[in-house]
Amino acid sequence: MHFSPRLRYFIIGVTLLATLLFAAFLWLRPLLNIGGGYAAKHACSCHFLQGRELAEISEHDLNFSVLGFYGLEAKGNSVYSSFFGLVRREARFREGVGCTLVNNEEKPLAKVVAAAAGAKKASPESIVAELPTLASALDFGMQPVPGGEARGLVVMQNGRIIGERYAEGYDENSLLLGWSMTKTLTALLTGGRRPPALLENGTVDTSLQHLVSRKNLYPHWSADARANISLADLLHMNSGLGWNEAYGSISDATIMLHEHADMAAFAAGMPALKAPEDEWAYSSGSTNILMDLHQRQLPEGQSIQQEIHDLFGQVAPSLIIEPDQSGRPVGSSYGWATGRDWARLGQFMLQGGVWNGDTLLYPGWIDWMRQPAAGSEGTYGGQLWLPGPDMPSLPKDAFLMRGFQDQRVFIIPSRQLIIARLGHGEDKVTDFDSLVKLILESVPSGQ
Repeated sequence: MHFSPRLRYFIIGVTLLATLLFAAFLWLRPLLNIGGGYAAKHACSCHFLQGRELAEISEHDLNFSVLGFYGLEAKGNSVYSSFFGLVRREARFREGVGCTLVNNEEKPLAKVVAAAAGAKKASPESIVAELPTLASALDFGMQPVPGGEARGLVVMQNGRIIGERYAEGYDENSLLLGWSMTKTLTALLTGGRRPPALLENGTVDTSLQHLVSRKNLYPHWSADARANISLADLLHMNSGLGWNEAYGSISDATIMLHEHADMAAFAAGMPALKAPEDEWAYSSGSTNILMDLHQRQLPEGQSIQQEIHDLFGQVAPSLIIEPDQSGRPVGSSYGWATGRDWARLGQFMLQGGVWNGDTLLYPGWIDWMRQPAAGSEGTYGGQLWLPGPDMPSLPKDAFLMRGFQDQRVFIIPSRQLIIARLGHGEDKVTDFDSLVKLILESVPSGQ
């Protein structure tokens, strides 16, 4: 067959273009798969837990990077994302436990028995009229931010709600995502009351030191340097395990969250690159390991969901920590609760783990969590944050829960004050120092 030179060049050009496009797709496919996983999982949670329409979720929550180009579709209890038919991901909702991203289509979702239902009506406990002096501070806190908005802002003092604001479409019964504030809840689970340890000499050890110094945490760690990693090292982000926490690219964190059915197993499979305490390195993997270790030490027949309910049920009845495909709650990232319940979780910490007269944590556990981690420059403790140079207005005794896209719960013991702010937007764009300063100037001393 004879082709004219022009047709021959055209065929060669089309072939080269097709080859380049296919190569580009192969190169981009891992990133598109991760993006699709994020879109499906987040849309599923917002659709079923918040009752929002997919189009509105796409416009207001998937409004960064390439996420807005993913199509969304709801079928039954699943939400699917698709990138022009090239990549398709599924997240599945189950009543009482939220949404799970299907990271391995060949494996069924592990059965999870919910200990409690999702959002409950806000209780009317100790709610007083908003302080008039607090109004301008609340208005400031609800201003739009790049990429989004605050969706809930709750202020408590002396255990009472003294002011709150919600964005349009949200109220005191809306579940709000805490992202990495869930890490602090995982640490609270780790410090939950349990039978005291029996030592080799027959004595009983009820000390925190016995709990946090425990090593040889996994059998498969015992033959290498990971045997030296203690529970304290994981809590402090000092484990020395290899980890890349970047969110805007292909990293250990995004691969774990969007490609692995058992997130803790993926994290626990990382090699030790440094000795414990040699370097502080923020790691969602370490937190999911903590959740796994906690689950493994539960009595036979006790589910991790029941454990979460037993500890947090009376403090934050709306709380849900969504599971991965293995059935284990994703302790690093997927905690949802109402704005009031996030504030109450802060109050629980301010009270040292005591609620309604019941001591639910090891005595001194919160104080231990507030001790600075080695290498963190004094800004991080045991799965919680401490005042840093970016917030000069925050009293030195304060500590806080902190999550992606500017989720915060500030606990300020010297003022008996809790400030919970939840929303959506770009990360690290909210002027929290000015917000805290305005609130501190607007409320009584608290003592």
